[in-house]
Amino acid sequence: MPAVTALMIGLSVITVAAILTVRAARAGRFDGIPLLGPALAPTLEVLAALALIGSWVSRRGASRPRRWLTVRLPVVMLAAAVLTGAAAAILRLTGTVVEPYPPSFALWVFLALAALIGLPAIATAPGALRRAAAAAAVPLTLSGALLLINNEYGVWPTVGDLLGHTRLIDGRFLEGHIRGGRAPFRGALGDSRPLPPRGFLARNKGMLVALDPPATRSHFAHRPGSVYLPPAYFTSARTKLPVIVMLSGAPGSPMQWPTSGRAMATADAYAATHHGRAPILLFVDQNGSATGDTECVDGPRGKAETYLTTDVPAFVTRTLRVPQFPGRWGIAGFSAGGTCALDLALGHPDVFRHFVDLAGDQWPNLGNREHTRLALFGGSKAAMEDHDPVRLLRSRHYAGMTGWFAAGINDPDKLAVARKLAAAAAKGGLKVHQFTGIGGHNWQFASDAFARVLPGLSADAGLR
Repeated sequence: MPAVTALMIGLSVITVAAILTVRAARAGRFDGIPLLGPALAPTLEVLAALALIGSWVSRRGASRPRRWLTVRLPVVMLAAAVLTGAAAAILRLTGTVVEPYPPSFALWVFLALAALIGLPAIATAPGALRRAAAAAAVPLTLSGALLLINNEYGVWPTVGDLLGHTRLIDGRFLEGHIRGGRAPFRGALGDSRPLPPRGFLARNKGMLVALDPPATRSHFAHRPGSVYLPPAYFTSARTKLPVIVMLSGAPGSPMQWPTSGRAMATADAYAATHHGRAPILLFVDQNGSATGDTECVDGPRGKAETYLTTDVPAFVTRTLRVPQFPGRWGIAGFSAGGTCALDLALGHPDVFRHFVDLAGDQWPNLGNREHTRLALFGGSKAAMEDHDPVRLLRSRHYAGMTGWFAAGINDPDKLAVARKLAAAAAKGGLKVHQFTGIGGHNWQFASDAFARVLPGLSADAGLR
């Protein structure tokens, strides 16, 4: 009876603690906790390994350890290995993940699956301490693997980013205000220019506003996005500010540039030294889902190209009251987003005159040329050739256009592509900037590269 009572009390305490933790997380109490760092993830993995060893090795009786180690444990290990291999194959075959990743990923996923698969067998065995170790190994291996992968790619800098707690200002207020409706912030400018909150300009901080350009012509199924508005947007300088469309990679989301890529912080830092002036940054969706990949072309996966080159500019020009002047419009992207930026700018120089290709591919790519032709272009060889950047650069002359190419020092394949494309772009008449960034194919590289690019990109787009 005392053992049962102690178990019930322990379960009650754990349940209450879990409920309080979830509530605090939903309320944003943990949002500022950093998730990137050299210590946290390895510490969790070490604790997970100790928990696994404790639950697998420490078994009472003479026959039970032998049966566990010679029969059940090998089955657990084999099942975990099969599932790990199957997951890797599915991600590759479906095109969800086409970029190479460290082999250690397989080990981390394997340990998490082994802990999960082995839990039922250990939970029915005697020994409260061993069962507790087995139960603890599951969340420890899962969270450790997640954080180690996050350290590799820099997707979630903080807990708030992981939980999706980025705060957006309601775009309805902005649209109504610019059009001359009731101003949510009162002021004395005497016209219909939008007014910032009290003290906003003095802080030299921009706004991140919800923005969802409708797919009027393309009918492209997309996720909502957002827009960064620098302090100078709320002054008469608004019409002279550059506009930069920002695209993330695949898998990804429109919010990755403001969070993982630290684009807002970079733009705020630039604005602080340029009298509140910085480019307007548009964070929009080109893929339709977290695992989708359209490569920004019109095809079987939707008319992403029409959406980005027609629907988005038309809506932004009308809603934000900024002119659609190609010399002040640019497009930037990381990974697949970088491929998109290059391809869209070369294909639509009447919309974008500046582009930033950060670790993109040489052409729209789903990992295999034949699969790419079928999945993206409906089997059309001509349509595929029309989206080959090298072919476009050889057949057209792009005077007055500027392009940035970069990849990380630890991303040799993409670095070679960047150098090849930069050379081809220079021959095509572009003003070319090319450099080697830090790190590998991750958001640490992308955020640092964008910080390096922004001053020159702003100057190219007319912001002095």
